Order: sequence, then structure tokens, then C-alpha cells
Amino acid sequence: MSHKCSNLVLHCIDFRFMRGIREYLDACGFTGDSDIVSMAGAAKNLLESADPSSAATARLQIKLSHDLHGISRVILMNHLDCGAYGGRAAFASDEEEYSRHAEDLRSARASIVSEYPSTEVRLIIAKIDADGNVSFEEIDDRTS
Repeated sequence: MSHKCSNLVLHCIDFRFMRGIREYLDACGFTGDSDIVSMAGAAKNLLESADPSSAATARLQIKLSHDLHGISRVILMNHLDCGAYGGRAAFASDEEEYSRHAEDLRSARASIVSEYPSTEVRLIIAKIDADGNVSFEEIDDRTS
């Protein structure tokens, strides 16, 4: 029996974002066509500085999804105020926090593309406002 899907989505475990992530995936048409992986810090786990066991776990999930389900796209989704990054308090400014997430997403993308050159990688930063509303911004992965 063949089990195929188009996407692997790697996002953070933070419960505050789950409804928003589901709605985002529905709006993009990815629901029912994606393997979903939740790990604290999301794309941070794919970086060279990641904990070796977390990095191995994240990479294994991508490999299995690629090999078993034939994915052609990875969607990496970080969010602001992420506890794995120390939350907002770990950054001197909102701009510094955003830049760090964007940089980590781009680095994680480069790592995936080096292993799976034909795989598209989309980079998303999620934000939550004071009312709990979640918004998503796609990062242009062609810029650095």
C-alpha cells in the first residue's frame, strides 16, 4: 500500500499556536497532505548548534517522510516568544528576536536543501497577539 503526501510540517509544540496552525494548514490546502512534526524550538533543532539528539530526531523525521511518503516540500514554522529560545525576554528588541528566527529558519533550510536538493522549503514565522490571535508570515528564503 502506498502512502504519499506532499509536505512535512515542522512546528513548535507550543499549545498557544495549535488552532492557528491548523487553520493555516487548512487555508493552504495542506491538511490531509502533510506529515506533522512538533518539536520545541521547531527549526532550531536542525541547526549545527542544536542538541545532537534533537537534531538527529528532526533529521530522521524528514528522512522518513521523504523516503516513505515522497514529500516534495518541507514547511518550517518558528514562532515569536518561543520558550526554546528563551522567550521575548531573551532578546533586546522585537527586531532582534525576529531576525534570529529568520536567520535560524534560513540556516535550517540550507541544511535540508543540501540533503534533499529537489525539496522545496517554505519558511514561516508565527506571531501571537495579546488576544491570542495567531498570524503567519512567510519569509522570502531567497534573501539572507
